[in-house]
Amino acid sequence: MLENLAIGFAAAGTPTNLLFIAIGTVIGLWIGVLPGLGATAAMAILIPFTFTMEPLAALLMLASISVAGAFGGSITSILLNIPGDASSAATAYDGYPMAQQGRARVAMGLSTGASLFAGIVGVMLLAGLSEPIAKAALTFGPAEYFALGMLGIAIVAAASAGNTVKGLIMGALGLSVSFVGLDSVLGFPRFTYGSIYLEAGIGFVPVTIGLFAITEVMFLITQGGTISRAGRLEGSLWEGFIGTLRYPLVLLQSTSIGALIGIIPGVGATAANFLAYSAAQTISKTPERFGKGAPEGVIAPEASNNSCIPTSFIPALTLGIPGGASAAILLVAVTIHGLRPGALLFQSNPELVYGFFSGLLIGTVMAAILCIAMIPLFAMITVIRIEILAPLLIVVSLAGAYAASQSLADVFVAIAFGIIGYIARRRSYPVICLVLGLILGDLIEKSFHQALMISGRDYTIFLTRPMSAVILGLAVALVVWPGFKRRVAQKGED
Repeated sequence: MLENLAIGFAAAGTPTNLLFIAIGTVIGLWIGVLPGLGATAAMAILIPFTFTMEPLAALLMLASISVAGAFGGSITSILLNIPGDASSAATAYDGYPMAQQGRARVAMGLSTGASLFAGIVGVMLLAGLSEPIAKAALTFGPAEYFALGMLGIAIVAAASAGNTVKGLIMGALGLSVSFVGLDSVLGFPRFTYGSIYLEAGIGFVPVTIGLFAITEVMFLITQGGTISRAGRLEGSLWEGFIGTLRYPLVLLQSTSIGALIGIIPGVGATAANFLAYSAAQTISKTPERFGKGAPEGVIAPEASNNSCIPTSFIPALTLGIPGGASAAILLVAVTIHGLRPGALLFQSNPELVYGFFSGLLIGTVMAAILCIAMIPLFAMITVIRIEILAPLLIVVSLAGAYAASQSLADVFVAIAFGIIGYIARRRSYPVICLVLGLILGDLIEKSFHQALMISGRDYTIFLTRPMSAVILGLAVALVVWPGFKRRVAQKGED
């Protein structure tokens, strides 16, 4: 593999390719910071501009946008509680409380350090394990996908310290919202009440902006002052960057979760983001710190997010099956340039394939350097008074909701879910569970129906397939465990 990577670095290190990696990195960081747009949209917009480019340069520019977008999305999540991209939503859960404590630079240092480590590991896995891992991923069928979706909701609900029932309620609400629109199997409209807008379903972007951005602005207005409650900045970005290494177990666990989720087509970085966060909280000796500025709460989602992106290219390049939205765009670009994904691609175009892998490593390091350079300037946002900041946040947030599909109805959806999020947070209902229910709803529903079609309406398929049964058993155990643990503790006290 090292020989191939040396060939790849020679191919990716030409001035032209380095220039396009830099262009993609800058675009990705800029797009990642803007709420509602996301790197995938930027990649789709720029595909026509790659028609006349060399294949490797085109692929590197598009992939660099995806990698840098993950770095950029964490910036507004930490500073403003507004995820720049859906896959950075969980980062806000502890990153923003750190910003409120005046430790924004530390939080962004943690994010950059975790992203850099996970990104490098993800690319190395992409280079070394592409073919064998992609073949293993094919063993997952509809029953396993359904079980995996249920496990995701169970993990988040169980991690809602002391609020498992409320977490399940919010997860169910998220699933209900995902069912609005055309039935994925029969094609009939559901819960649309005659609205043409609702036939397309309720978009994830306006819901996320409402639950995080609008809700947070409402809390900021009622509190006044500045985001940093101390009115000043404390700590340094290097404290956070180096501090990432103080949590090796969380870093390795989250990187592994992201890498595995990336390989499985259709799940994506957003689900990995939430699953890694919940897993980190589950193994923590002090889970009550999560949601209040725990460093692990920043490291976990960012590590999973940035390891998920490179490994999502594995099934795309080896099997022609995209592991996520960004990988799907990249697959289009591969096809446009007359290349065919599969084993022959590795044999006939080793310079292109390993040049792509090496270029991703270069892009990851480049994104980290640019982030480090910009962090001191971005951190100053947290000491601007709310009277000045709140109107700007509302405008940016609602513009992001509108930009997702150029629909005014999305703006009203964002406002509605902002109010829902405000009420939910006041009553200690975890909004993260609603978000994950909405994300996984489509996967859960389609996989459920597909599994029943395969089995001839035999519901035992979810238990007779070993992997599905194990995953569902784990989901049940996670939901039951907190209550069982409390009951045992109460008996011990009696």
